Amino acid sequence: MSTTWLEGMTEQLWGALDAFRSEVQAHGLLPMLEPVAPFNRPAFAAPVVTLGGLLALLLLSGVAITALGALLTALLALYVLLAQVFGFSVEMHPFGGR
Repeated sequence: MSTTWLEGMTEQLWGALDAFRSEVQAHGLLPMLEPVAPFNRPAFAAPVVTLGGLLALLLLSGVAITALGALLTALLALYVLLAQVFGFSVEMHPFGGR
């Protein structure tokens, strides 16, 4: 029995990694990319479904990166507005130091 939650999480992660490694050694990596049961019929459409899923993943990653860029741009504009127009200054000091 694990004594802390961190040890429990470590055991679970190692267990998942071992299961993944044994599955890859037994069947290879390619079956991991095939669609699951309701979406793998008919067999000739399975590569199309796989390609569609990978393209959707790529598209959504691009959307997430674009949203991150918009957030950083808005934060920069807010900083410039507060610092240059209203005269606020942002100072950061390490804890315990002066």
